[in-house]
Amino acid sequence: MTKTFKKLFFAIFCFTLLSVQANSQEGDSIVDIRQQAMQAIWERLDRLSTLIARPGDIIATSDGSSIVIGSNEETSTAETYALVQGREALQDASEITDLLKQVKDFWPENTSAAHIDYTSAETLVWLIPEAFKRYYMDAVFASENLEISLNNGDNEKIRRSVCMLSLSCGRCHAAFRKVRFDNLRKEGRGWTGSYASCWMYRNEITLDSTSIRK
Repeated sequence: MTKTFKKLFFAIFCFTLLSVQANSQEGDSIVDIRQQAMQAIWERLDRLSTLIARPGDIIATSDGSSIVIGSNEETSTAETYALVQGREALQDASEITDLLKQVKDFWPENTSAAHIDYTSAETLVWLIPEAFKRYYMDAVFASENLEISLNNGDNEKIRRSVCMLSLSCGRCHAAFRKVRFDNLRKEGRGWTGSYASCWMYRNEITLDSTSIRK
């Protein structure tokens, strides 16, 4: 092997190594961003569950305390939401929509479990990407429908829209996200859509999976 060829080979090797490292670092950054986005979505979705609370339900307030919905009270409206959570429900819904849209393409191949150890995304995301995209876009549609419902001020449609958003997130996570033992409590609430108030809508989705987009 001539010196010139050795130098050329070494240069190619270094370039390849740097490319792999850059690709790995990029993958790490993308995973970090999408995890932060999903956490931000969860925080807002958890607050939005105030809108589907029923008498006797315990609601966490913006200052960290808890209140119990009285037996003679109706489900919280968008107006009381602001008093309980210290912000507008429409703002939370709009931010969820924005976050979902901003990271919808943040699942490239170099961020799969084959490349990144700490991702919570299942391999199925990359094995059946069209199914993942459809489930993900269901959540986008559901969040947009919630914004419309809040703008219209129809309490029943607001309740249904919150549930559809919760159920769409839960359905996607059930298929495409690893559930860790230390996270089961959280997974068992909003991310699975298992709010008691949402069961009637869960049955609706079972009969017609496209209803989540309506």
